[in-house]
Amino acid sequence: MNLPPELFLIAMFVLMYFLLIRPQQKRAKDHKNLLKALKKGDEVVTNGGIIGKITAVDESFAELEIASGVSVKVQKQGINQKMPKGSVKSMTKSSSKAKSSSKAKSIEKKEK
Repeated sequence: MNLPPELFLIAMFVLMYFLLIRPQQKRAKDHKNLLKALKKGDEVVTNGGIIGKITAVDESFAELEIASGVSVKVQKQGINQKMPKGSVKSMTKSSSKAKSSSKAKSIEKKEK
């Protein structure tokens, strides 16, 4: 069964549309809706991996509190995903435990 080259070319374009173009458009639409829905109190992750709670939002920028008393202003386009409520608190607790255990280990080494 030989397909005409024109039909093969059209089939390849249709395949590329459904495998590549359409899913990318869907992700872009979902990201745009995420950015529109951002509000004060949401917990988010930026493209750089910074996790924080939104303290202020305007048309193009969002202000994130990344630690107690530490805020950064980021472009809304730089926000990658929204985290479930309480994620920021649980992350800061686990990171403070890790820091305290590493401090304890370094003190033990100094004492030896």
